[in-house]
Amino acid sequence: MSTRTVNVRTVRTSAGPGLPMVGATLGFRPRPGGVGTYGYQVLSVDGRPVSGLLLGFPVLGDRHAAHTAELCRRLASFTHPLPDGLAAAAVWHGTVDLPGRPGTHAVLAPDPYAEGYLPLHEALTSGLLAAEPMRTRFELAYALAAAAGDLAGLGAVHGGLDASTLLLHVADRRVRITEVESATMASDAGHLPLAVGAAAGYLAPELYDGVGEHPEAATAAADRWSLAVALHEVLTGHHPYHFLPDLSPGVIGGYLRNRTWPEHHLAGSAAFAHRYAAALRLLPAEVHDLFARTFQQGWQDGTARPAAGVWVHTLGRWIGDPVIDELRVDRGYVLSGESVTVSWRTRFAHRILLDGRDAGPANGSVAVPIDRPRPVVLHAVGPFGVAEARTVRIEVLRVPQLGAVRVRFPLSLRSGAGEPGDATFRAPVPPPARPPSAIPLAERPALPDPVAARLPAAAPRFAGSAPPRFPSFRRPRNTDRFKIERPNP
Repeated sequence: MSTRTVNVRTVRTSAGPGLPMVGATLGFRPRPGGVGTYGYQVLSVDGRPVSGLLLGFPVLGDRHAAHTAELCRRLASFTHPLPDGLAAAAVWHGTVDLPGRPGTHAVLAPDPYAEGYLPLHEALTSGLLAAEPMRTRFELAYALAAAAGDLAGLGAVHGGLDASTLLLHVADRRVRITEVESATMASDAGHLPLAVGAAAGYLAPELYDGVGEHPEAATAAADRWSLAVALHEVLTGHHPYHFLPDLSPGVIGGYLRNRTWPEHHLAGSAAFAHRYAAALRLLPAEVHDLFARTFQQGWQDGTARPAAGVWVHTLGRWIGDPVIDELRVDRGYVLSGESVTVSWRTRFAHRILLDGRDAGPANGSVAVPIDRPRPVVLHAVGPFGVAEARTVRIEVLRVPQLGAVRVRFPLSLRSGAGEPGDATFRAPVPPPARPPSAIPLAERPALPDPVAARLPAAAPRFAGSAPPRFPSFRRPRNTDRFKIERPNP
């Protein structure tokens, strides 16, 4: 790339040693990959090599000269050190003679890219941000909102916050705002700048004319819109209105008349829309609400757009891994089919799942039916992960079901109250008698001897003797004919 030279015609402001004076010659060349105002790298001043300076031409002609000079004087008189996020502010303002364009306004600023910063545009298109975890993106968004808040705290309106003027240092989550010389102090109503250099898609609807440059003066409300667009791209990887041809009020109004942001079209690219919807579901409700305030209510009402300080406070509340501080059940046992009350308290969690089902906010309680002995499992889902906790094991006492008796009301217990054949009235029936329980053998009484029980009362009883003979009850046989006479001695 060839080196070009330019002569300095006038110097309006200069802060720092070694900067060019009137009549000096600057040597510069286009900066590879440069996006935005600072598209050139300064190589020399009057032939003396220099490094770490960028050269920019924010506008054609002299439209910016008055308000940028005033801004430089106001920043130079600032008694406190400027915030780190504004370190890319211009240190030199003047006019130079370019070939065919004499009197062109020019600025010099420190080169933040030499310290590892990248424009938001490059971080998005290269896939660098997409490869980072959600926590890194939250921390970058937090730093970006803080830098915009620092600029607003000086009473300045930037008017050109976009993917080229916001610089990211992903490794340590630092952010810088460049082209601060394009800003002006809000109190200088007569010197408000045009939002020159703002990329299409970042301009507020009231400033958009379909080209990117417009006659209206930038305001703090316009900066808040541009900040919300940048934060949305950092957190989700997508522009909030990626499906619209432009952000003019008529186009946005036509979209919002049919649906509410962010209910998007699926016809153009269903897969892309589903990925975008999945990215939105990762955001806490509070962050999603700030986007809705900007893009739903704020497209017409600039006062509805959240300020940078509101973004800093909200994003800061979510930069942490989810933690479960408390998980309790009201009792450790239930009857079959009953419920227990589960209560919890968490941090950095925007979604609570009990037994795999959505259960409510980060801190709350709910009744959970228990049908088997088990613990209740809670998952606290945050932007940066999931934490799990379990209750104690809940025991179930099973009680047999009793048969229901159908009765006819009003119930009458008078005898004969039931009509013949009436099956809806049944008189109380006593429970059936139970058989007596068996008596152990050792406790049974001695039974009487069946033989001794049949003896006459006078019959002798000898233990261990042979049983006596009993007279026969049969008719005696006739033995006379067999009788033998024996002589009488």
